[in-house]
Amino acid sequence: MLTSLMLAPAANATYVTTSGQAYLSNGHAVINNIQTMQDQTDLIAAGCAILSPPPTDLLFTLRSANFNVTSDQILTPTFNGKFRVKRIVVINTSLNGMSTAVGGFYTEASKGGSAIVAAGQVYTGLTNALTALELTLALPSVAFVAGTPLYFSLTTAQGAAATADLYVYGDVYV
Repeated sequence: MLTSLMLAPAANATYVTTSGQAYLSNGHAVINNIQTMQDQTDLIAAGCAILSPPPTDLLFTLRSANFNVTSDQILTPTFNGKFRVKRIVVINTSLNGMSTAVGGFYTEASKGGSAIVAAGQVYTGLTNALTALELTLALPSVAFVAGTPLYFSLTTAQGAAATADLYVYGDVYV
C-alpha cells in the first residue's frame, strides 16, 4: 500500500530517489505525496518512516461544551501554526432534541474578531448523542495566523442542561 506521508530523519532536507524524484521534508520533517512504491522504498532506505496512522486534520476540540450558557468557551488547539478551518462537527449531545441553542465560533472573546460560524447558527439537527451536525462556515477560505484562538459562544442558550462535543477540522500551514 502506498502512503502519502512519511517522517524524514531531518526537517527541510531533500531526499532523491532512484527514479530521480526529489522529495523535500517540511519544517516538521514530514514528506507528503510520495509518487511510487519504489520512491517509498527508497525513502525508507534513506531513514524515513511511514506515518501510520496518518495524522488527522483535527485542529481544535471542546468536549462537553455547555449549550446552556452564552459565555465564551475556548477550544483547545491540537497544533501550532497558521490554519484554515474547513469544517466544524458537533456530536454527542446530552439532550435528545436540541431545540433552542443558537450561536457561533469566533477568533476573539465576547463574540469578537472574525466569525468562523455566524451567530445565527442553529443546533436543532442534534437529535441524540449519535447525530452529528456539520455547521455552516462563514469564512471557509480565510487562513489565520498561528496562535489565533477559537471561541464557541451562543447568542441563545438551550434553556435546559445540555452539552455536546465540538470538533474543528482544517489545514495547518508552516
